[in-house]
Amino acid sequence: MKKVSAAALAVVMILFILIPAGVLAAEKAKKDVLAKVGNKEITRSDIEAYMGLYPENQQAMIKADPRMEEVLVRNLASIMVVSDVARKKGIDKNPAVKRQIEIMRNEYLARTYVQKEIIGKINLTEKDFQAYYDTHKKEFENPEMVRARHILVAVKPDATPEQKEAARKKAEELLAKAKAGEDFAKLASENTDDPGSKAKGGDLGFFTQGSMVGKFEQAAFALKPGEVSGLVETEFGYHIIKQEERKAAEQQPYESVKEQVKARATQSIQQERLNAFLEKSMKDAKVTFYGPEPPKEP
Repeated sequence: MKKVSAAALAVVMILFILIPAGVLAAEKAKKDVLAKVGNKEITRSDIEAYMGLYPENQQAMIKADPRMEEVLVRNLASIMVVSDVARKKGIDKNPAVKRQIEIMRNEYLARTYVQKEIIGKINLTEKDFQAYYDTHKKEFENPEMVRARHILVAVKPDATPEQKEAARKKAEELLAKAKAGEDFAKLASENTDDPGSKAKGGDLGFFTQGSMVGKFEQAAFALKPGEVSGLVETEFGYHIIKQEERKAAEQQPYESVKEQVKARATQSIQQERLNAFLEKSMKDAKVTFYGPEPPKEP
């Protein structure tokens, strides 16, 4: 038997190593093809490009779920199939459709540019967030609040003048008792027509301005703790209000609202930079807007 030289053996070993590597590369290439639409391949890079059309927060959710790859492949295959049918029908040749495609193309390019070159290049620091908080403290304030009880004598929208007068008379009698010092919570529990607060002695808890019906809210905030209002008429009927407590507006410390500050500061500064960019770009492009044509005289 002829002996194999050391050099030849080395060549054989190299080929033995190289051949499987080539096979693996081919297999990998095949794995990158996720579907076919006729002779057109849908590759993993196609899916990555397709996924790039989604907002970043949605992209993160898609990547976190391995099942979503198949969903995207099927969606993209459907798009390709239907768009091919549309081309065969000549829809892509329709002037209006061609203009719309161009607008969509420009819109996507503009959005991508803004995201990468404007928004993507804003790097805010702790100093920026603190500065925003210092100049927008009112946004991070616990507003003034009051806690009140009420007695409601309801009046239906279709009530007759006689029914409305009877309700008013009943409310005046209850008001006289409340003003005389009778237990307001007891009066409310026994007489109010508000089912939501009846079991709590008419207690509505703490509320801020803007959360109640206008006239009711004005009367409640005009009172001092312990005071009882006169009759307050709203679309629900007649109210008697007693203010129990008042909490003054209170500034929330920066550390307790830090995440809110970051979110609002980021959104505000991004919008400011975008507005400045658009204003300059529109000016440089010499954009002119024309108002609507005046109506023609008959």
